[in-house]
Amino acid sequence: MSDSRTIPFGSGAILDGVYHAALSEGANSHTSDDPTIHEDGNAHDVTHIGDNEGHNIESSSRNIRGDLAEILSGDLGFTGAFSFSKTYPTAPNPSLAIDGLGTIGLPLSTRDATAIEAHAEQAPFGKVDQTIVDKSVRDTWEIDGRQVHFENPAWSAFLNSTVVDVCQILGVNFHASKPACSLYKLLLYETGSHFLPHVDTEKVDGMFATVVVVLPSKFTGGAVRVKHSELAQTYDCSTSSLNNTTVLAWYTDVEHTVEAVTSGYRLALSFNLIHTTNSLRPTLSVSSLPTRLRRVLLAWEQAKNDGVAPTKVIYLLSHAYSHANLSGSALKGVDAHLVAILDNVGRPYGFHIGLANLTCTESGIAEDCGRSERWGRCAYDDSDDPDDSEVEMAEVEATDVEIEHLVDLDGRLIQQSVSCDIEVEAIPDELVDEITAGGFDDQEYEGYQGNCAGTLERFYRRTVLVMWPSWAHFDMVHGSNGLSYACQKIRESTSLRPSVEEMDLVEIILARAGPSHCATVISSLCHVAVIWKDFPVWARAVKVCDAERSINSLQEENVFKALSVFGFQNIRPCLERTLQNDPSNVATLEFIDQFEAWIASQSSEELLSQTTAWIAAQRQNRFDNLKPPRKDEHKPLTTLAIKYGGAEFLESRVIPLVISSGESPILLEYALYIGKDELLNTEARARMAKALLEAALRSIDFYSVVPSAQPKVPTYYYSYNTAPVAAEPAQLERAKKYLGGCLDLGYEDLLAVAVDKLLGLAGQSDVVVLSRVKEILLPLISFAEERLHSLPGDAIRLPLRRLSSTTSSLYIQAVIAKPTVMSISDISSMIQAVISAGEPEHVITQVVPKLEGLKLDAVVLRSIIEEVHRRRTQIDPDGARVKGALLRLLKKYVGSVTLAAPTYSASYYLATINRTKPILDALEFCLTLQLPEACTFVLHRLLNPPKLDSQYITTQLAPLVPDLRPFLLKHQLLVTSEPFATALRTIMLYWGRKVMGPRPPGVPQAYMDALKAWTCSCDICPAVRTFLTSKPEETMSWTRIGAPKRKHVENFLNFRARGIASHQMIRSTPQGLTVTKKPVLVAPARWAHNQKEGKRLLASISPNAGELKAVLGADYLKITALLDGQAVPANANLDTAASGSKRPFAQQAAGTQRISAAAAPTATASVPATYHGSTPGGATPQVPTIRTNVTSLSRNVQTARVPQVFPTVAATVSTGPSNVAFTALAPSTTHSAATVGPSTASHMVDQPPAKRRKMAYNANEVIDLT
Repeated sequence: MSDSRTIPFGSGAILDGVYHAALSEGANSHTSDDPTIHEDGNAHDVTHIGDNEGHNIESSSRNIRGDLAEILSGDLGFTGAFSFSKTYPTAPNPSLAIDGLGTIGLPLSTRDATAIEAHAEQAPFGKVDQTIVDKSVRDTWEIDGRQVHFENPAWSAFLNSTVVDVCQILGVNFHASKPACSLYKLLLYETGSHFLPHVDTEKVDGMFATVVVVLPSKFTGGAVRVKHSELAQTYDCSTSSLNNTTVLAWYTDVEHTVEAVTSGYRLALSFNLIHTTNSLRPTLSVSSLPTRLRRVLLAWEQAKNDGVAPTKVIYLLSHAYSHANLSGSALKGVDAHLVAILDNVGRPYGFHIGLANLTCTESGIAEDCGRSERWGRCAYDDSDDPDDSEVEMAEVEATDVEIEHLVDLDGRLIQQSVSCDIEVEAIPDELVDEITAGGFDDQEYEGYQGNCAGTLERFYRRTVLVMWPSWAHFDMVHGSNGLSYACQKIRESTSLRPSVEEMDLVEIILARAGPSHCATVISSLCHVAVIWKDFPVWARAVKVCDAERSINSLQEENVFKALSVFGFQNIRPCLERTLQNDPSNVATLEFIDQFEAWIASQSSEELLSQTTAWIAAQRQNRFDNLKPPRKDEHKPLTTLAIKYGGAEFLESRVIPLVISSGESPILLEYALYIGKDELLNTEARARMAKALLEAALRSIDFYSVVPSAQPKVPTYYYSYNTAPVAAEPAQLERAKKYLGGCLDLGYEDLLAVAVDKLLGLAGQSDVVVLSRVKEILLPLISFAEERLHSLPGDAIRLPLRRLSSTTSSLYIQAVIAKPTVMSISDISSMIQAVISAGEPEHVITQVVPKLEGLKLDAVVLRSIIEEVHRRRTQIDPDGARVKGALLRLLKKYVGSVTLAAPTYSASYYLATINRTKPILDALEFCLTLQLPEACTFVLHRLLNPPKLDSQYITTQLAPLVPDLRPFLLKHQLLVTSEPFATALRTIMLYWGRKVMGPRPPGVPQAYMDALKAWTCSCDICPAVRTFLTSKPEETMSWTRIGAPKRKHVENFLNFRARGIASHQMIRSTPQGLTVTKKPVLVAPARWAHNQKEGKRLLASISPNAGELKAVLGADYLKITALLDGQAVPANANLDTAASGSKRPFAQQAAGTQRISAAAAPTATASVPATYHGSTPGGATPQVPTIRTNVTSLSRNVQTARVPQVFPTVAATVSTGPSNVAFTALAPSTTHSAATVGPSTASHMVDQPPAKRRKMAYNANEVIDLT
C-alpha cells in the first residue's frame, strides 16, 4: 500500500528559474554577451543601458513615484487567478482507507457515511488565539489526515498532475517552487453542515494554498464561495457529484464559505500546498516592461542629490503575509511575479527590495446605542452590549499607518520599524483609501461611557514591497541612527591607514553631517584624521560641521592634537577664522592664554618663533573688536582687561565698548559687578559703575511687553480670601532689578531717573494706568521699603516718597471710580505706599474715610481692617484715632459679610452640623482685633433679620446657643457677659414663642389604644410605630422592602391607624412604602420634639443654675414656662423681643465681663416643669412631676446684675396612685398654669429635695409608644 499524503516536486534556483522562464516566453532577454547581467547573476560595470536593438536608454524620468505607479499598475503579464476549480470525470478511485474502519466505498454510501461520522470528531475553528467548537459557525465532521491512506497507486499520479494544474492557474512557477501537497483532514458534511465565511490559517511553514478534493457522493447544496478583494466566485459541484471528482484550490488569505448541504453527504479531502524551495514563482512575460522599468530606475539612481526623488517607494502587494512567512519564497501569484521582475531589473543598478507588514488603524466613534437608545434600552443591561465584531463605525476621526518588520527577500530583518511619507512614497497614491475599502482584519470596541458614544478602532493588516536605490541603503539599514553608527565605527578605528570601508563611512559622515552634529564629528572624524595624518579629512570635517564658529565647537584638545601632527601653518587659517567668529570675548581671550601656555610647554623654538607675534596680534585684535558681552562674562572680562591693560584701560577702552554695544540688562549686571569689584579703587569703581548704570537706565523701558508662558490670573480670583499664586510680571521683575541697583549703589540722582521712567504714565488709558499701578508700582514700593531696611545708614528716600505718594493717589482714585478693582493682594502695598509717602496719618484721615463710602467686597474690607490693625503702631502710635477708624470699618464689614449659615434642612440636627461658622468667624474677628464692643454689631444684625420665623430661628439662631459658651471660655469671657447674655436670652424667648408656641391638643385616646394594640415585632412594624408616635416628621419612607412586607405593614396601618395615617406604594423594584401622618399626630409629636430641643439648648447655656439664672435674668421664669408648655406667669417680664418688643438689641446689652479671680457662691436649682391635660372623656389624669435638675458647679462669677447668692428652689407636683409615663402624645386640652411663686420658693429654701417614692410596676397603667 502506497502512502501519498506528501508529494514533493522538482527543484530550481529562484532567479534563474524566473529569469530564464522569461527568456523562453520571448521577453526582453539578455544573452551571455550582455554587459549587465551574466550567468553568475552578478552586476558588472555599466556604462549604458541597452535595449534589444542596441540603443542607449535615456534616464528621462522626472516623476519617479508616478512613473513606477504607472508601470506597476499596468499589465505585468501575469494570468494567474486567486482560486481554482476543475471536475475530473476520469479520476481514479483512491481506494480510501481509514484506520479503524477499513476501506471506504465510493461513491459514498449512507452506511459508510454513518460509520465515518461515528469515527470522526466535530471540527473546530480558530478565533484569534483560541480554538472553538461552535456548530452555528462550523458544522463539519473531521478525521486527521494521518489516519487516512490511499491504496490505489494511480491516485498519487493523479494528484501530481492536479497540483500542476493548480499551480498553472494560480500563477505559481511549478518547476521553480517544487510545491508539496500534504493531506491535512478528511471532512464529512451531512445535511445541514456548513462553514461560515473564514480565511485559512497557514498551518505549516511555507504553506501558501489549500487544495480540496471532493470525492464522489450524492448530495445537494454545499457550494463553495471564494472572495478576494472585490472579486468573488461560487463553485457548485453537487449536480455531478455522484460519479465525478472535483478539485478546488485557493490561496490561504482568500475568504471562502461552504454553504449548507441540503441533502446527502459531501466527502472531501483537504490538502496543504507547501513551498519547498526558495524560488519565486511567476515568470516575466511582458516584452516592453524591462526597458520602461530600467529607464525609471536609472533616473532614480541618478537623482541622489536633487532633493526631489524619494528615498524609497512603498508598494501595496495583493496578498497579506505573516511575519513568519515574510520572505521572497513565500510570495504568491502576482506578488511573486512582481518581485521577480523588480529584482532582476533593479539589482544590476544597486536597487534593494524588502518586504514589510503595514497596519492601517482607523479610530473613531462607534455606531452603538450610546447617544439615544442607550438610556432607554441598555443603560442598565450589560447583556445588550454588542459584540466587538458586530459594532459598525459611525465616524472615522483619525487614521494612522505603521510599517514594521522590514526584511530582505531571504527573510532577514533589516529594520523593526520603517518611517514613511505616504503622500510622496506610497503606491498607489490613495493607499489608505484602497486599504480601508476592503475588509478589516480586527477591531477593538470601547463601550459607551458617560454622555458619549463608544470608541472603535479598526485594524487593516497588509503587506507592502519596499524598494530603494543604493544611495539610500545606508539610511534604510541604520535609520535615524545612521550618522551616529558611522561616527561610532570611525571612532573605534585603530588602523594607521583607512580601509575602503572606513573611507566609505567617512564620505557618509561628510555627506550627512551638519552644525548640529559638530561634537560627534569632531570627536570621530578629526580624531581619526590625526591618526591617519590626513589633513584634508580633518579640514573637511571642521568645515562641514561649521566648527570654526567658536572655540567651543572646534574643541581645544582637537586643536592641540592637530597642531602636533599638521603644524601651525596648516592650522593657522582655521584658528584665525575661529577666533574672529567666536561671539564670546572671554572664551577667545582665555583660549589665547591657553594656546600661549601650550606653545611654551612644547619646548620648540621654531613653534615659539612662529606664534609669539601672532598671539599678541590676536589678543589685541579681540580687545580692539570686542563683541557684545554676555551676561556671565562680567567678572572674567574685567579681570582680563585689568591684567593686560590696567584700570585705566578698562575705564577708557572696555567700559565705553561695553556701553556702546551692550544691552541694558547686561549693562545693569556689569554695573552691579563693577560697583563691588575690590580690584579697583573706590573712585574708579564708582565712576565706572555709575556710567554703566546710567547707560542701562537710558535705554530701559520698564513697561515693554515680554511674552510669558504663565497665564494671566482671572480677576474673579480676587473675590476670595486667597488668590492662586501667579507668576510675577516680567515688568515688575525688571523694575526691581534696576531700582535695587540704584539703592544698592546709592545713586539718588539715578534713582530719580528710574522713578521718572516708572511714573511716565501720561497718555496712557485708565485701564493701562491701573494695571501698572496694581501689578508693578505698588509691589515695587513694598520691595523698595524692604530693601531700604537692609541697607546701612540713612539711605536715600526722597525719590521713593514721590513714587509712593503718586502711586497711592492713583490707586485710591481708581478705587473710588470703580471699587471692584481693589483686590486683597493690593491692600498691603497700598497702605505701605501711603506710609512710605511720609504721611502715615493719611491712612486714618484720608484713605479710611474714602473707603467707608464705597461698596466693597466683604473679603476685601476684612483685609483692609487686618492690614490697618497690623500697622496700627505705624499709623497712630497713640492708638485713639486708629481704634475709631477700625470700629467704623468693622461696622461696615458686619453689614456686608454673610452671617447666615447655609441651610440644607429645617431639622435642627442638620442645622447644627458645622453651620455656625460664619457668625463665630465674625465674632472671632472682632475679638482678635481686641475690639469686643464690635460684637454688638454682629449680634444685633443676627437677631434682627428681615424675616424672623421658626425656620430662621431653627437654622441660624439655635445652632449658636451650644457653641457660644465654649467660644466665650476660649476668649476668657463669662457667659453672663454682654452682649452675649442678652443674645442667649433673646434666642431662648424666640424659641419658646415662635418655634414651640402653645401646646397643641393631644391624640385621642382611642387612637392611642389602637396603636398600643399593634404589637407586631417584625423588622418594619416597630419602626413605623415609632414614627407614628414620637417622630416629628410628617412623612417617612421605607424603600425597597418588597411587596410582601409592604402589604404586611399596610394591613396593620389600615386596621390600627386608619384615621391618623395614610400610605402609598413606592413603585420600584423591590417595592417600597411611604407613610404620611395626619395633623392630629404631627402637631403633638413636633411640639414635643421642639420642647426637647429647647431644653437641650437651655442646658447648653450653663450647667450652673445660678449662672443660668444670671444669663436669663428677669426672663428666667417665662422661658422655663414656655419650655414646659405652661402659661406665662403673671409676674414674668413681658417686655422682651420675644414678646413683641422691638427694643434694639444694643440697648439690651450691658458691658462685656471677663472671668475674674473672685469666686462666686455655689447655687443649685431645680426648675419646675408641669404638664396638664385631660382625657377624651373629660377626666383629668394624675400627671407625674417633670423635674429639671441643674448640677451645682462652682463658677467664678462677677456681675452687677446677678445676686451673689441664688436660693435653691425645688418644686414638685404630687401625683395620685396612678402614674402615667410622660409623653408628648398624652391627652392635653386644659391649659391651667401651675406656677411656683416667690412664697413657694422661700418656703423651700431650706428644704432638701423630695425623695422619689418607689412604686410597683403595673403594665396596665403604662402606654408603650415605642
